[in-house]
Amino acid sequence: MRHQRISITLLLLLLAGFPSMVSLASTVKRLDIKTVLHANGTASIEEHWLISLDDSDAKTEWYVAHKGLGDMRIENLTVEGFVPGNEGLVTFETLSDWDVDASREEKTGKCGLANNGQEVCWGFGDWGEHEYVVRYDLTNLVKSYDTNDGFNHAFVDMNCAVEQAKVVITATDSIILSENNTRRWAFGYQGLIEFDGNNIVATPEGAIGNGKRMIIMLEFDKGVFQPATTGSETWAERKQRALDGSDFQNSSEDEEWGFWDWILCGLVILGGLFLYFCTNLAVTMLFSLAWMLLCAAWWILTLSPLRKWRRRKKLGIEKGKYFRDVKKEWTLVKNKKVIDDLSYIYGMSDKNIIGALLLKLMSKGDVTIVREKYKNKDRDMLKIVHPRQDVDKEAKGDDRLASHVLKLLTLASGEDLVLQPNEFAQWCKKKSNETDIQNFMKTLEGKADKEYIQRNAADLFGLKAFLNDFSLLNERGMMEVGLWDQYMIYAEFFGLAEQVRKEMAKIWPEYMQMSNITKSLEVATEDDIVYMFSDSIYTATTHTIERIADRSTSSSGFSSHSSFGGGGGYSGGGGGGGR
Repeated sequence: MRHQRISITLLLLLLAGFPSMVSLASTVKRLDIKTVLHANGTASIEEHWLISLDDSDAKTEWYVAHKGLGDMRIENLTVEGFVPGNEGLVTFETLSDWDVDASREEKTGKCGLANNGQEVCWGFGDWGEHEYVVRYDLTNLVKSYDTNDGFNHAFVDMNCAVEQAKVVITATDSIILSENNTRRWAFGYQGLIEFDGNNIVATPEGAIGNGKRMIIMLEFDKGVFQPATTGSETWAERKQRALDGSDFQNSSEDEEWGFWDWILCGLVILGGLFLYFCTNLAVTMLFSLAWMLLCAAWWILTLSPLRKWRRRKKLGIEKGKYFRDVKKEWTLVKNKKVIDDLSYIYGMSDKNIIGALLLKLMSKGDVTIVREKYKNKDRDMLKIVHPRQDVDKEAKGDDRLASHVLKLLTLASGEDLVLQPNEFAQWCKKKSNETDIQNFMKTLEGKADKEYIQRNAADLFGLKAFLNDFSLLNERGMMEVGLWDQYMIYAEFFGLAEQVRKEMAKIWPEYMQMSNITKSLEVATEDDIVYMFSDSIYTATTHTIERIADRSTSSSGFSSHSSFGGGGGYSGGGGGGGR
């Protein structure tokens, strides 16, 4: 995150250095937006605009664009505002078909929707400072999701400066919004988002413009609303898109800049100043290209690739150096930490551990794959052969972790002990099961100390290289089912399962009929069935942990401050102004 922020800073400064191509003179002096949420998810929106219009950019109308609406619709549009020759606010005529190319005189005192209903437009009448009141309904703003209801919407995003803005969100009298049933986030500006009674009030510290916007995401407990539509993704996915790149995702460790960070920041500022005062566009473009190449070289020379290479070399990790065994002291959790610590770019997901543990349970005969009817279709499902209601406290390492997984699968599978599609996810949604899920997820948080890394890193990467080149080595002399099962488990761990399984079938066909793992996998029609199972288990348990975290009093929904970054995947504002 720290280096991501530096990259964003670099990009903004580079863009700021280019000669300005457009100068928008009109300014929104004040914009107050009040949104009332209804039980079915529709929002009644009232916008109060005070606009100073300049003839250097505004031509015939004022427009406010919306994007990413999907199944949302703008309806019942009305506008009151300035009409030359009249005192006070005049009710505009709402046209069913708005003509963007009409003259200023033809648009005076009229309003309508353009661009397939995604732009609210009205004629401004004449230059000067004028007030307008815009009202409309936005259908399906609040949508139903799997675990919560909510929305992520940009209420302010203009092509001109908005000197003073405020967004107030409330609900109809029958709905009470509070900290107990509503979580709030704000993105795109620096300022506050706070509860004021039944209202949620968002206020920026300064003007909105120059890349700023007001994006608000609200998450409601189930039952607060009865939305008419359902979102196309899970709430966790939608929320994560918004949180990516935001201050809410940064840890305290990310906040601390080191020596090279400050040096790079200083160079970025100097480069930005050079670009700002450079008036020759060709020179500016050439310098920008050279600057970006210099920054890329800087990252390569000062950050992880070189240090990782030296460290791997020191630990004895070499290409073509194989290791053909699985050490007794190894655990999947610690080995994941080793891989994460020594990978050049990407680490490893916890779902790799879950997939390996599923194969371990198959090897022991505790679970198997069956193909049964589900909603009139044959589906691959997990069957619990040896159910377990608690964790084996006497077991150690991966055996104990596997007993955790077996316990969760047993509890979720019901009386028939067959885990049907979505059955595990539905089980995870029950609050009474959260403690078991938390206990399991904590077991995935182990660490690998320096001594463990020094003793095992080379051998672990050697095993990965051995499995990756399994077809070339043709290890016919190692005909031991238990060891080859371990190979299958670690192939799943490394993401090489299907590749290794096919090569095993060529080298030792009899193994496919001797191993519980391969006999179970032969039932499934999907080659990557173990990954599909592990992915669904990981996703469901992760969503549960997120829900638990959301209820805690932290920045994941109770922060009174907004985040300048983040907010991705929003609907709503996408530019506007005079035209």
